[in-house]
Amino acid sequence: MKSTAAIQDARIKNILVPTDFSDCANAASAFAIHLAQKAGAGVHFLHLQHTPVNWVKLSKEKEKRYQETLRAIGHAKSELSGWVRKTKEAGLQAERFLVFDSGEEEIRRHLEAHQHDFLVMGSHGVQGLEESLIGSNAQQILRKASVPVLVIKKTVSRPIKNILFVSDFTDVSSASFHTLIHFADLIEAHIDLLFVNTPNQFTESAETNKNMDRLMIHCNREDSCTRNIINAATVEDGVRDFNQERSMDLIAICTHGKSGLQQLFSPSIAEKIANHSMLPVLSIRL
Repeated sequence: MKSTAAIQDARIKNILVPTDFSDCANAASAFAIHLAQKAGAGVHFLHLQHTPVNWVKLSKEKEKRYQETLRAIGHAKSELSGWVRKTKEAGLQAERFLVFDSGEEEIRRHLEAHQHDFLVMGSHGVQGLEESLIGSNAQQILRKASVPVLVIKKTVSRPIKNILFVSDFTDVSSASFHTLIHFADLIEAHIDLLFVNTPNQFTESAETNKNMDRLMIHCNREDSCTRNIINAATVEDGVRDFNQERSMDLIAICTHGKSGLQQLFSPSIAEKIANHSMLPVLSIRL
């Protein structure tokens, strides 16, 4: 039985949404509001505005020399205000933040300064996490964020009811799995734990079942988790076949921080599937 402290640690209370107002970023903002409604959480919308000069130290008179930048700032303020308004109309607390000439370190600073416990961000297309979200710093955000990161690539047009958790299950901590369980409980989703047995990395079923059972005892709702072991030539093939059969809505992975998230870009690991999938991806740090 899990402790009260573990339950409290898994709660989502304060969500950060970095945004560049692209289609995928807007899809992330919309889903963040939906998740915040479920969790009763507050939402911060953060935009990093690049300027040709040090805007903070620029006088109002000199600002007039940069009309294009002024229009971009006005657009950003309008977009941020729009998302704050939508969030407050949903009965939630929301704030907007416009920061000039900062990189991913500003996002990490904001996470820490405002004690965010969840981050929702957009990512573009098939290239997924390799592409830029806000400037060229999206990869750094993912590698260094200490909180769960939900990556949205397109509008979530249907409820997320089926979560695919891909792992070898050898080192997934109970605390990390509690985070996934709490997320699934909020949206009333089922978790399919999936291990793909391949010729190159064969594991006895008894050992894999034992590793899965260690986690499944923490599932809260009846039949909220299912254990799955399939055989395939590659992990990629196994996940593709499983998804075609079951029609998953989201892929969840656990990472090891910087080194683990670097594996996210490795062609030899299951996370590659998540990177190239158009499904939402939830990355939870071990």
